[in-house]
Amino acid sequence: MTRIAVLADPHLHNIDAGPTEGTPLVRSFADSMASTRAFNESRPAFRTALDAVAAEGITLCLIVGDLTDDGQPGSWKAVSELLDGYTRQHGIRFFATPGNHDQWSMTGKPLAKGFVGPDGKVEEVAGMSIPRRPGALPWRGMRMVSYDEAIVYAASLGYRPQPADLHWETPFGTSPDLGTREARITSARGDSAYVCDLSYLVEPVEGLWLLSIDANVYLPDGAGGYVDCSKEGWNATLQHKPYLQGWMRDVAARANARGKRLIAFSHYPVTDVFHGCTERLARLPSSRAGARQMPRSEVATAIAETGIGLHFSGHWHVSATAPAPVGQLVNISVPSTVAFPAGWKCLNLDAESARVSDRAVTRVPGYDAWFGRYAAEVARTGRDASAIGAADYPDFLSRHFRQIVLQRRLKEDWPARMHPIVREARLPEVIARLSPQARDLPDIAFAEVFVDWYRLREAGGGSASGIGSERRALYAELARACGDNDAAAGSEAGILAVFFETLGHLLTGADNTRAALDQPSAVPAPC
Repeated sequence: MTRIAVLADPHLHNIDAGPTEGTPLVRSFADSMASTRAFNESRPAFRTALDAVAAEGITLCLIVGDLTDDGQPGSWKAVSELLDGYTRQHGIRFFATPGNHDQWSMTGKPLAKGFVGPDGKVEEVAGMSIPRRPGALPWRGMRMVSYDEAIVYAASLGYRPQPADLHWETPFGTSPDLGTREARITSARGDSAYVCDLSYLVEPVEGLWLLSIDANVYLPDGAGGYVDCSKEGWNATLQHKPYLQGWMRDVAARANARGKRLIAFSHYPVTDVFHGCTERLARLPSSRAGARQMPRSEVATAIAETGIGLHFSGHWHVSATAPAPVGQLVNISVPSTVAFPAGWKCLNLDAESARVSDRAVTRVPGYDAWFGRYAAEVARTGRDASAIGAADYPDFLSRHFRQIVLQRRLKEDWPARMHPIVREARLPEVIARLSPQARDLPDIAFAEVFVDWYRLREAGGGSASGIGSERRALYAELARACGDNDAAAGSEAGILAVFFETLGHLLTGADNTRAALDQPSAVPAPC
């Protein structure tokens, strides 16, 4: 049996890489609480996951993008050294795919970040060619690297052939030279440029093919810069990098003919792992839920028709599984190590089957190393400090997640009429507006139900959501009672009906996962 660990989005921030030696770069608490991921906790969380991989004796590990915080040279250096250490000590080979936070096309770009000192004061560190706030510290290291800079750190992560590899290729041939791994990308207005593509196929052990697909799209803007299409995911990839579809089809056909087990991975999901919920929300008045896109049905169908079978993705920081509308394509979305619910996946391959199991990231020594600075910052700003009181790492991420949902997701995904309901109403009051006959409901804040909607989404309806059987039964009943009415779209009742309808869909996510993975041909056995 072959065992493969699959990790996603560790977003490693190198606290030790700063403009002043001996002065740690600790990201501000405000930035952390406004982001979908934790920053300063990234290295201990990543180490915890890698230690678990090593403890299980797994020697093949996929990392499906966003290895680094934002592609800074210091973060890349730390990632490279960290993974090299696990390779030397435990014999683990790592295979990565580019994420949207790992590089910026052919040029790189400057960044600006806020960092907190021991006294709680937040100061900005900014790249050399970026407009800076008064008092900001300029630093050449505060930038996102380009493709050719990233490969210097990441060459051993599958991007270049290694002596032990039995086969290695790219969509352009067998040369690892970056000059041969470019494609012309053209924007809708006609601007075009050659952009690197780090896709590769490797056979690290007899009979196993790993297909890493660089699904990033950088459109030239006509002024020497680029526009990132990461919010469109594979919808942009198929449109602007059509050569990948033909290569994927050819690889799948050769794998089948030669009896190879083919495992594909890219940063973005190739099927809708939210099972239509995002699209449903996007149709609500003033909702911005559709700004970040899942693959359209026709895109997922086109990818399924290549024959790749099983595909792992990251980007969304969720643990979920979904089949394509047709064929045997199954996408497994891997959670991040720095966002709720933190974890990774273990793929077990034998002669006739593929089984995927979840691993949680729980005990993380040192996750609270910078809580003292957070407390000092909060003393200055007066912002919500509940996350600092966390009992452990999962609790910290859970509290962080709750703030993200109530501060960002509510505004981004739902119409303004929903906002006061979430912030002020109790559950019995809300249900009375939709189903007056409902009785004996728990007197809980509707905000708790709202946050649980997102917990279920991020956990694919599974146990990682932390929602127990009693609460699940309540939500299933509410979905049946309130999720189907003829209220006008955009009305308060219509918005709530969409909420409870989609809540019911999210509750079935675990069933969808089992059904998808039970497909016997999702990962074909060798011929």
